[in-house]
Amino acid sequence: MYRTVSGSIPALAVTSLLALPAATIAQVQDSNSENARPSITLDNPGDPNFNQLLGINDDGVIVGYFGDGTVVPNNGYVLVPKNHYAVENFTHLPSGDVATQTQAIGINHRRFPDIVGFYTDGATTFTHGFLDHHGVQSAIDDPAGAAPNVNAPNQNLLGINDFGKAAGFWIDNNGHEHGFVVELDLHTHSARKFIEIAPAGFPGAVATQASDITDHDEVCGFWTDGNNNNHGFVGRLGEQWSTFDVTIDGVKATSTSPFGCNNDGKIVGSFTDSKGAVHGFVYHHGRFRQFDATGSSQTPAFNVAGTLINGVNDEGDIVGFYSDGTRVNGFVRYAGEF
Repeated sequence: MYRTVSGSIPALAVTSLLALPAATIAQVQDSNSENARPSITLDNPGDPNFNQLLGINDDGVIVGYFGDGTVVPNNGYVLVPKNHYAVENFTHLPSGDVATQTQAIGINHRRFPDIVGFYTDGATTFTHGFLDHHGVQSAIDDPAGAAPNVNAPNQNLLGINDFGKAAGFWIDNNGHEHGFVVELDLHTHSARKFIEIAPAGFPGAVATQASDITDHDEVCGFWTDGNNNNHGFVGRLGEQWSTFDVTIDGVKATSTSPFGCNNDGKIVGSFTDSKGAVHGFVYHHGRFRQFDATGSSQTPAFNVAGTLINGVNDEGDIVGFYSDGTRVNGFVRYAGEF
């Protein structure tokens, strides 16, 4: 498991990454955690012990999944809050094969929204990215991360904009992620072009993940260093990346993982603080804000601790998931003071 353009982050200059300092987003450090308005827990009854809400569009439609993948398989779903769930498992497989796991992760703002995610097929146990366009499901795999280049392919699509570009990653034989953006042909339900966002583009990186892409072709995600700590990046596709770390009250996060971004310049994700606690963050107008879902606990449940924000729409509504110390719960928090 992210120029003059309306809604872009004004502090992000198009500058060579090699010339950038460790934190390149101008920061107004603020300890406000923005928790005055409570988040709403939404759990699919298919598995009340494990839910993750991963994407939300401007109509408030949410995608996510239930099931930890071991006790209960991953089952993707589309949610119209607060309780209308529709199955979003991958079913477009050869006769005799079935998807053993599915996660619905990204959704765009089109009148009939496109959905992306991943599924694992039963025949090979390989994991593939998928696109659902107008109800037609298609596997989308980057050839760089497919066999025979990779022994056991594992690919994910994580976010999609309104113009048919999706962000994701594939995993190499050493277990390292390689981010990419794919230009989709929505008429043929297939990939037209893959644009790699390789670790080599970030000094000291061993892995990259492209988490999301806006309608302005701005991509957010993170790169991973040799100590397995993440650092955020953002920039317009085809231009130079700016790298950043969450910094609050002058203290820089140990690890920063952006998972979503919107057309208004907001970036969301999670960070690990100097004490090892995991919190959500929202970046907007040069400021990082910490966010912890109502009921969030640093006691791990199913290997999840704290709060992770995974998606944000153009209204500023956020979705994600958190540990309450026993279960992993999905949450939505509608726009307010962010």
